[in-house]
Amino acid sequence: MQINQILEGWGNLIKDSLNVLHPPIKAVAETRLKHCDICTIRKNNICDPKKTIENVVTKKLVKGCGCNIAAKTLSMKAQCPASKW
Repeated sequence: MQINQILEGWGNLIKDSLNVLHPPIKAVAETRLKHCDICTIRKNNICDPKKTIENVVTKKLVKGCGCNIAAKTLSMKAQCPASKW
């Protein structure tokens, strides 16, 4: 994940905690979280880099990215390593 995506995600997480997050961004994050909530590579709030999953597009095994899921789902340019969103 690139630094600008990390900063955007964490910035939006702070905005969300202050109830000033732009509603369309929150809607996208909520949709993404539905996928993450049932994902087998999720460990607590982390996309576990020690676990693997099949990418739904390439069908190749990929590792979790290690990102904080709450922040990553709020970065509009971020992508799921399994291409679920």
